[in-house]
Amino acid sequence: MKIRNRFILLALTGIMLSLSACSYIKGYPDTNTVEFLRNGSLRETSVEEFPPEDYDMSDLKDVVLSSVNSYNEAHEGAVSIDLYDVRARKVRLVMTYKDPAAYEDFNTQPIYAGPAGDYEKEIPQEASFSKVKDDLSLKSLKKQPDFKDLTLYVVTNPVDVAVSGRIEYVSGDVELTGPSSCRAGENISETNPAYIAARSN
Repeated sequence: MKIRNRFILLALTGIMLSLSACSYIKGYPDTNTVEFLRNGSLRETSVEEFPPEDYDMSDLKDVVLSSVNSYNEAHEGAVSIDLYDVRARKVRLVMTYKDPAAYEDFNTQPIYAGPAGDYEKEIPQEASFSKVKDDLSLKSLKKQPDFKDLTLYVVTNPVDVAVSGRIEYVSGDVELTGPSSCRAGENISETNPAYIAARSN
């Protein structure tokens, strides 16, 4: 996952986040995860390795709090911290944004969640897609699918993704991990987004 504003402020740019199989501890993932919640908000879990001999964990927490408080002064209640946990040389930070627009603004990281028809023209013609079959296997398509009545989710960094609804189509370099979850691969970026189309429950 791309380093976020809160870590850039500590001049930690360049540290890469590692992805592993998703496992829930205290109700939160232990991998870098973006969850698109049913109420329209977005919850992000960031997991970083910070050797305690190199970084002051209390300073890191202060910077995170300061960053969120400063943002909320101009955008009331847009961002909240749900969990700040330090153990085994790892920092797990869980934040909730009132909507994807707040996430994009706070992190300067493009993201989208909304009606597919409102975004469909932004998808390049060369983008490849697969259909999710009933057994959760993928069938490659020769042309882009009809996204009518579907919700489209677009992420621009390698991250685990959970959506509200059953996933029906995914673009290339996206691995399905469940009916409503997937993993955007290492090649996903702002110039090569992951597209996930789901039918709302």
